[in-house]
Amino acid sequence: MSTYPSPFARPMPGVRIVEGTPAISRPSKEEVEAFPAEAVKLLNRNRNAQQAVATRYDVKWAKGRHFVIAGGTGLGIGCAVATATMGLIAERGSVTVIARDLSKSLGYATGKEMENWAKDAGIGDRFCWLNGGMGLEGKALHAIVDALQGTEAQDVIYINAVAAASSGLLPDQPPVFVKDVDAEGLFQWQLTPLPDRAIEATRFVMGDMAVQFTDALMDSGISVAVTAFCDWRGSLDKPSRDPKAVEYGRQGAYSTSLYLPKDALQAATSAAYGTDRKVVDVFFPVMRTRALPFIPGGTTMSYVYDKLMERAGIRRVDVPELGLGMLDAIGKTLGNDDFNPFPRLDAHEMPLDMWFYEVVKQLNTDEASPFYYKGWF
Repeated sequence: MSTYPSPFARPMPGVRIVEGTPAISRPSKEEVEAFPAEAVKLLNRNRNAQQAVATRYDVKWAKGRHFVIAGGTGLGIGCAVATATMGLIAERGSVTVIARDLSKSLGYATGKEMENWAKDAGIGDRFCWLNGGMGLEGKALHAIVDALQGTEAQDVIYINAVAAASSGLLPDQPPVFVKDVDAEGLFQWQLTPLPDRAIEATRFVMGDMAVQFTDALMDSGISVAVTAFCDWRGSLDKPSRDPKAVEYGRQGAYSTSLYLPKDALQAATSAAYGTDRKVVDVFFPVMRTRALPFIPGGTTMSYVYDKLMERAGIRRVDVPELGLGMLDAIGKTLGNDDFNPFPRLDAHEMPLDMWFYEVVKQLNTDEASPFYYKGWF
């Protein structure tokens, strides 16, 4: 019997337990062959969805600017921002997308399709897709700097939307149980300890390196007008990290390891506020990105929030529109000396959090229960 007060630190009786986190599966031959067509649909869907809501957001400021978007391929917010910015550099400006995708992946296919878009739009010499990843020195950084110098980019808008982190327990953390659904039905992940290497990589790639990349660009002669990070409000829930608190573990992996890089982003944003640097940390709602299925309970969580929004009459804001929202927030940062360093694009979802916790605590496999899991998806 757990001695910890949190209901998330002990398993629900009668619901099967799976240790670890979701496995990364290799795509089938058929899936790989379908990626190019999927990439076309994805980018067209982004563009069409953004055109439908364009009047709600001010992105005119972005015309002719130079953008560096790390993590700008695939299903995520980075690709949504990239889609929007590519339509804003028809006459001048540039977009440099940084990724690190396997050649047999949807992310890689979107990078290739972006190149096709740029060529067809006549901006091929001002769009660059670099699939060598980010770097603070060496070959990766040199490739990025060379690409930016090739477009005479200065006062760049640097956006970091990289998703690369490990879910699990830090040393001496007690168990955390996260509900999820698979082909067999409802189950509980029991998060397991992470090796030191995974902990350090989680802290560095999305945190310390994301922050230090601004300095790396500036040290290389590329001026940076705005630095913008991506965040989620679960990283703010510090009581959920305390094993002695009744809230412990309620954010799942964000209570145990995924908050690590966000702490670095928030600290850097706070340190820059009031200086001559413009840094913003933008908070997003739960998004169905390519990273979400790898977070224990991530996809299930998104469907529960969908149900709560439906019951509360709240309009769901999807990834393409959030890309415009991020550009709008960056524009406000650029155009004002006193700006909000922590813009909230998740404000519509925030009022549902306490309700969400109560529902998740009671999700079960009893078909007669009002919290039978299938009733919430």
